[in-house]
Parts: sequence; C-alpha cells; structure tokens
Amino acid sequence: MAFPKLKTSKTINKVLAGAGVVSLLGIVGSMVMPGFMSSTMGKAVEGIAAYSIGGIESVVGAAATMFAGQGLTSFSGPSALDNVQTESL
Repeated sequence: MAFPKLKTSKTINKVLAGAGVVSLLGIVGSMVMPGFMSSTMGKAVEGIAAYSIGGIESVVGAAATMFAGQGLTSFSGPSALDNVQTESL
C-alpha cells in the first residue's frame, strides 16, 4: 500500500524552502568561509538567498532557522564550556 501524497500549501512550501536554503548555505559556507558566514554580512547573504528562492515567506523560514540555530549552538559551539561555567556560578 502506497503512502498518500502529502499536499501542503505554497506558503508552507516556501517557508520550508527558506529554512532549507539557510541550513544548506550555512553548512557549506561554514566549510568554505567560516569567518564570513558567522558575520552579520554572512547572515544577510543567507536572507537574500532565501528571498530570491521564494519571497517573503522564505525569509520567514530562514529567520526561524537562524534564530533556532543560535539557541542550539550555545550548548554545542566553541563557547559551550564558557556558557556552562558562567551559568554554574
């Protein structure tokens, strides 16, 4: 028995496309240019790329991914030990 085809609206598809673009561009960009992608200009490039894919809906998905990524890397990024030590004081 085949799975039924999931039908989503164009808006949902654009939001997910924006989230995917930011994720992919962040991973690849961090491998190639780690200093640039962590800067403010690198974040702007991610937003512009998302906008070019699907408009304002994609920017919403991109922003959600960017903000979620900042919260997640605080526990596993290069300053994770400093965060734990500061919070335990």
